[in-house]
Amino acid sequence: AEAVEKAGDVLRRAGQRLGSPSLIATALKLETSEDHFVKVRSLIKDLIERLEGQADTEATHKSFCDTEMKRATEDRDATQSEVEDLRARIAATASEVAQLQKEIAELSAGIAANVKAHKERMTLREAESIENYKTINEAGAGKAAVGQALQVLRSFYENNALLQYVPPNSDREGKTVSERAPEVIDAEYRGSQEASKGILGMLEVVLADFDRTMMMVTDAEQAAEDDFQTFQADLDRDTQSKEQSRTAKDGLLVDAQSALMTFQSSEMSASAQLKEIKRELERLHPMCIQGEETHEQRSAKRIAEIEALKEAHDILENWSK
Repeated sequence: AEAVEKAGDVLRRAGQRLGSPSLIATALKLETSEDHFVKVRSLIKDLIERLEGQADTEATHKSFCDTEMKRATEDRDATQSEVEDLRARIAATASEVAQLQKEIAELSAGIAANVKAHKERMTLREAESIENYKTINEAGAGKAAVGQALQVLRSFYENNALLQYVPPNSDREGKTVSERAPEVIDAEYRGSQEASKGILGMLEVVLADFDRTMMMVTDAEQAAEDDFQTFQADLDRDTQSKEQSRTAKDGLLVDAQSALMTFQSSEMSASAQLKEIKRELERLHPMCIQGEETHEQRSAKRIAEIEALKEAHDILENWSK
């Protein structure tokens, strides 16, 4: 009886210290049992085996939790890093796409401006050229007309120059009776030689003016055409350069847009995977982490319970020694 009381006291105090209902219940059973030694020893032994079995089961559970929590945590961290990397790539690629679209729009606007400038300049050049050639043609026609008139007048005056002599039977002024007679139409008029010099001189001045006009306008037309050709060549080179750049950027834009779509698709998949991994962690958390006691605390408590039971069992085993 003393051994039973001592064993019961050990179990009761251990149960109270550890907060173990099983130890307290065993102590009560020990105190109320009629066959103290056989049944109580068997009860204690069964309880020890049950606690040891629980320890093995929890160890297996702990190993499972450690493995699964580690895997899920590593997967979460790796997938989170992947998602962040993809989002950074999406932002950079979207910025690249926007920049390329802006540059392509600017190049297109520049090409359109060049086409417009060329059209406007060509319209002005054509109008200027038409006016210049009109002036040249008119000057040429005027020159031909004046030249022809000058030729006629020169031939007339040179072939019909009057000789200056004093006729017989003339008065002291050198005039004859017939010359003093009233004026009649002379079908053989040879023209005024003095007046001819003024007329011919004026016509020669006009002829020189036509020559000078033709030369100046011709030179101006050539200079304007040379300037237009230079402008056109420079504009063509600039347009060609812009078109080549636009073509290259169009290719880069297609590649960037394709990469952006790939990154966005990968990010969606990775985000969905990350969400699933987080759900798995939420499922494991109550099972493996959440609770009033940690695995270490439960294990230490169980070991103390087993030790108390073994101590009580030893007391009952050795009561007569």
